[in-house]
Amino acid sequence: MKRLKIRKFVQIAALTLAIAIPVGVIPASAASVEVDPTIKVGLFYGSSALPGANLLNDVGSGYRLGYYDGSRSFQELAYTGETAISVVKTQNVYYGTSGSWKGYYDTITSDIAVGCWHLRMPGSYGSFEEAAAVASYYPGGFTAWIDGEWQVRVGNYLDQESARAAQNSLGLYDAAVVGTSGYGVSVVKTGTSQILFQFDGGSGLCLGIQPGLSDREKTETIFRGYTYYGGFQYQRLGGGDLTVSNVVGLEDYVQGVIVREMSSSWPLEALKTQAVCARTYAYRNYTAGKHRDKGFDLCNSTCCQVYYGMDAVTSSSSRAVDETYGEYAWYNGSLIEAVYSSHDGGATESGVNVWGNTSPYLIGKVDPYEAAVADKIPNYNWTVTYTAQELTDLLNAKGYTNSGIVDFRVTKTSPTGNAIEITFTDSSGKSWSKIRDDCRTFLGLRSIHYTITSSGAGGGGVSVGNGYVVDGSGTLSSLDGAYAIDGSGTLGSLGGTPYIIDGSGAVTPAGSGGGDGSTVFTINGSGWGHNVGMSQWCAYAMAQQGYTYRDILTFYYTGIEVREP
Repeated sequence: MKRLKIRKFVQIAALTLAIAIPVGVIPASAASVEVDPTIKVGLFYGSSALPGANLLNDVGSGYRLGYYDGSRSFQELAYTGETAISVVKTQNVYYGTSGSWKGYYDTITSDIAVGCWHLRMPGSYGSFEEAAAVASYYPGGFTAWIDGEWQVRVGNYLDQESARAAQNSLGLYDAAVVGTSGYGVSVVKTGTSQILFQFDGGSGLCLGIQPGLSDREKTETIFRGYTYYGGFQYQRLGGGDLTVSNVVGLEDYVQGVIVREMSSSWPLEALKTQAVCARTYAYRNYTAGKHRDKGFDLCNSTCCQVYYGMDAVTSSSSRAVDETYGEYAWYNGSLIEAVYSSHDGGATESGVNVWGNTSPYLIGKVDPYEAAVADKIPNYNWTVTYTAQELTDLLNAKGYTNSGIVDFRVTKTSPTGNAIEITFTDSSGKSWSKIRDDCRTFLGLRSIHYTITSSGAGGGGVSVGNGYVVDGSGTLSSLDGAYAIDGSGTLGSLGGTPYIIDGSGAVTPAGSGGGDGSTVFTINGSGWGHNVGMSQWCAYAMAQQGYTYRDILTFYYTGIEVREP
């Protein structure tokens, strides 16, 4: 399959952090999986929703206006030859600048205002063309599609009184002064107060815009500085600002994702590996309706996968998508959770040890490939230090009231050497443990592939008094009453203050400190992400060594196959 090549070629150098595993996702079976379905990707939503959204059609042929039906097919209602348009909520908005963006906002930033009161001319019409012909007779006239009815409206006013005054001055005595509902949106010519079209489909339908006046050519639309394929949907949830989504084919979406999750300069087989992972991961979340309550399928952040349209797409990344077109990763006839992270530090981890997920294909294994490119990986090895006092304060702030942390260590590791349990102990002997991915996220660490050493007054973190010891099972026990054999073979009680030898060989009394907060805990680690599934940098290393994308995928996801539905 050949696809239209993007005109703008921009490379990125940075890799993103690992994506999170989906919760409650039902695996898609082979019988139900589509090739290249249409998906909705949320671009602005929730707290980032917009009062107005500007579009620029880079092809220059205008826009079709309508809605997307239940099957994601675009239903055209109207059209405009304007190439620079904005969609605004039908509340009073003003054209101006906020930060670095020009657009329509709630605050008064200029005298260019789009009001939400209008004059509705009597009657209804059978088509857009019929309504548009009538609207052209009136200065400020425009067509409106309101709950399935074609109307002609005139002007836009900031309040009802202004609309009534205009009604009288224009002599439109048979017109009705009307407002709009919390679902209504208006399409305006950018930078003006001229309304081109108004849409209110109630709670059931949202405005959709399809760039280009026909499907004969693939359009590129600029929105907020990024170039997108496909169309756009605008939805007002609860009468608020606009939730803006890109409505795009899955294959085009994957093109946009892989160059944000992986450098497009990497070997082709690595890019193809990323393409299959991105496609599989996206489809599972799409069918699960991960963000359906927000009006779209997937978001554009690391919560799903990073996506900012097509600007960074190159001929190489496009080829990677084309040559894996429609291919997914499967286990026993269902799509896998194709999770991945930036780099694993030498070993991946089983899903059960990170999220409690028992997927049989997410099995931790030692990674023999990544080390070959460690010198190319930014921050491959990392170090974080905490004083005992800093840990004391941190745990207290998180609700773990303590008498002063004196010990912090890894108390359980996986067969691949990753930390899957860490334990904090205070001066009274009370302890708190964190398990699984909390070993990374609780302290904001880069990965779970690390060790902990301590130094300073606490001499390795043994508590005051007679001290404490952690046995082979990870159980914390007091040294009080313990016995020792000295160099002459004499057995005696461990009395007074025991001494310990820390990692540097220094000998210090166990009871000489630890509670004063001066002990320093050093965390030495490698890797970046949750360590489950594919390591992107390992994919790079394996591709350099001649492995194919199928080799790479089957190494990281045990027992899978890669194929079309």
